[in-house]
Amino acid sequence: MISADLTLARLFAEGAGTLHVQITLATGSLTALVGASGSGKTTLLRLLAGLETPSRGRITVDDVVWLDTGQGINQRPQQRSVGYIFQDAALFPNLTVWENILFVTPKGQQALASELIEATGLGPFMHQKPVLLSGGQQQRVALARALVRRPRLLLLDEPFAALDDEAARQLRQVLLELHRAWGTTTVLVSHHEAEVQALADRVVRLRQGQIQSDQTPVRKAGQDRQNERINRVWFDEADQQWVLETDTLQLRSADSKWGQLQVGTRFQLGWDK
Repeated sequence: MISADLTLARLFAEGAGTLHVQITLATGSLTALVGASGSGKTTLLRLLAGLETPSRGRITVDDVVWLDTGQGINQRPQQRSVGYIFQDAALFPNLTVWENILFVTPKGQQALASELIEATGLGPFMHQKPVLLSGGQQQRVALARALVRRPRLLLLDEPFAALDDEAARQLRQVLLELHRAWGTTTVLVSHHEAEVQALADRVVRLRQGQIQSDQTPVRKAGQDRQNERINRVWFDEADQQWVLETDTLQLRSADSKWGQLQVGTRFQLGWDK
């Protein structure tokens, strides 16, 4: 469990104000921060990471205090168990994919680095330098590099913003699979509804540095999601299953009727409670 109570004077899109956020994040949850540009989303991430210091605040992770301004406690960013991914992957240009990940890998954990290379589909590119990678591939390296230290908190500041639709879809799928497998508590800043609906357990909307709403996405509440469009249908020989892909989902079935589905078809999808 991660709890934060943070206050900081700030200049927002609507003018000067005070960011004041009280939030508790369940272990293993994925929370989306949404809101207009300049509403305080990135500032909140930076406060959680220790890149900025609030005028008043407290952050606790289970029984560990990361920040308590009243007691003079303020762990540096490198002391906090945080992985941070920006819009720009911020890779070392002179290092290969493998070297970028290995640079931050804890001693004796090379097997974990190899596991992440495999999980993110970077195996064929591990000896290439970032300049030879696509934007989506670079963000996969950034994701693997952030996770290799097994952070308690993973922060993502619009990691899909600079990617084309296909690269963003693939990265969303990788992120979701890794989040589920590793159980990392994750906070995602996003402006895109598709990303929020595909990934988040919880959606917190900020305005002028305050929480305006705190909700569960429609799909988690057992309601139908409208107008899913089939982008691709193919047969996975290894698993002997048909695979259907939309902007936000990848679904699988051994039902041979799926082979008759057409790209461009729209359908409604029901979510169980």
